[in-house]
Amino acid sequence: MQSIYQDQLLALARGARASTALSAPTHTAEMNNPVCGDRIRATLTVAGGTITHAHAEAKGCALCEAGAGLWLGMVVGREMAALPGLYDTLTDWLKAGQAPRPDGFSSDIEAFAPVRAIKNRHKCVTLAFATADKFTSA
Repeated sequence: MQSIYQDQLLALARGARASTALSAPTHTAEMNNPVCGDRIRATLTVAGGTITHAHAEAKGCALCEAGAGLWLGMVVGREMAALPGLYDTLTDWLKAGQAPRPDGFSSDIEAFAPVRAIKNRHKCVTLAFATADKFTSA
């Protein structure tokens, strides 16, 4: 089995930790994974329905932090309405085994390929994406 903690995945985790908090977010969401203790607090600045800035504070394992890093790299410039679809697509990709990279995802998603076989870690990876329908106006 491939190691799940490869350099690319750890780089995504570092990117999430280096993310700068937003001074005046317009939307916030929080999620937790009670099974392992991972927590995400995501904030966005949205103008005209489009995400202009994003921040995610991940507290938990490297997979949770790396998932937040992947999310941060994808959401800016997207419509708020597109967020639930990203969660669904990532979840389906993790479950699919050898599926190709989904449309709209960068090659960074490949860092999570070794996690596909470890179903109890999928929620760690998808936690930031699961905030999609939890955002409220700040």
